[in-house]
Amino acid sequence: MNKNDRRVKKTQAALQNAFAELMQEKDLHHITVQELTSRANIHRVTFYTHYHDVYDLYTQIEENTLTELGNIAKNDPAHLYEGIYNGIIDYIYDHQTLFHMFLCSENTSFTNRLSELFETKYLSIWLFEDNLTEISSEMRYLTSYHIHGCLAIITTWAKSSFASPKSKIIQLLLMADTNFEQMLIEQKIT
Repeated sequence: MNKNDRRVKKTQAALQNAFAELMQEKDLHHITVQELTSRANIHRVTFYTHYHDVYDLYTQIEENTLTELGNIAKNDPAHLYEGIYNGIIDYIYDHQTLFHMFLCSENTSFTNRLSELFETKYLSIWLFEDNLTEISSEMRYLTSYHIHGCLAIITTWAKSSFASPKSKIIQLLLMADTNFEQMLIEQKIT
């Protein structure tokens, strides 16, 4: 079966959307394949063609989402934060149900992995921009602080059911980034 086939993508999207909706109603371990396939209007056999169980589905959704977000952050060779933030916020907005599931649930696996991904990307940009070869402990602490602050803005947005316009969220992220950069300049942290 070709994973790029339109029918396969449509089936997977239906399952993912139904799954994300169910995750807003109950915990992962309470979701059954029967109710998932029923909500997605897909036969159980079709589900098992793509996934072993609901945990496999969740894992694949998480992996694919993290890969997509990593690609957005990686695809800006100029490292312009506004472009990165625009890409990330557009992606989140276009996948609201998934991000509501990831960011508003008790399961912190996705948030922790997303934080690690963005910290790694941010540190590599920082090393490149400042022509450094080593990451200091101060850089690690400040990067963690900065990334968690940005994720808090995005999580609050998700919890509000994406009530604020995308432009407002991007503006807040850029403001946080500008203030963070100013703090680094003042402290001369490298």
